Amino acid sequence: MQSTTIYSFLICFLTFASSFIFNVNAQAIKGMDTVKDSMMMIDPISADRPDQSDGATTLEKGYFQMENGVSIEDIKPGFIYTYPSTLWKIGVSKTFELRVLTEYINITHEGLPDHDGLLPIQVGFKSKLFDQKGLIPDATVIGFLSLPGLASKQFETTYFAPSMRLAFQNDITDKLYVTYNLGAEWNGEDARPNFLYTFE
Repeated sequence: MQSTTIYSFLICFLTFASSFIFNVNAQAIKGMDTVKDSMMMIDPISADRPDQSDGATTLEKGYFQMENGVSIEDIKPGFIYTYPSTLWKIGVSKTFELRVLTEYINITHEGLPDHDGLLPIQVGFKSKLFDQKGLIPDATVIGFLSLPGLASKQFETTYFAPSMRLAFQNDITDKLYVTYNLGAEWNGEDARPNFLYTFE
């Protein structure tokens, strides 16, 4: 897949995000009589990175958030560098957000040429299931679909590759909480899923 198609997709997504945010904010500001009324109270930013567990919160309606991360994986005798891995999020409602995940990697292996490029772009969502009540945790469902054609040539997959996870969060105090996930991922080459769990 040519890089121009990938860039076109990203430009379309950013254009949609910008116009969506502008329209929502314009509607929110319209009709406000005082500066005090125009002040918006939102929760602190809750990022799903850099840890391994996704939290159970969703982005506020009309907001856009971008999270970047860098990772290094030792594959002996070589490394996989991800720089950056970017999660783009748009709040559609109080309990639902749209997501796009882009990852650019570089693979080095002793005695072999380096490989670098964009992994298949993943589009998805995050949706609130229920709020914490006593021992019952906050819970959300997260789904992604990896698009085989929207990637650098050497990283294209044969099939669409879905991934799903349930994200749970228990608040212990106002500043202390635990998060844990259960899920499954497919690699785009066969029908066998890889199951995952995290706890932090």
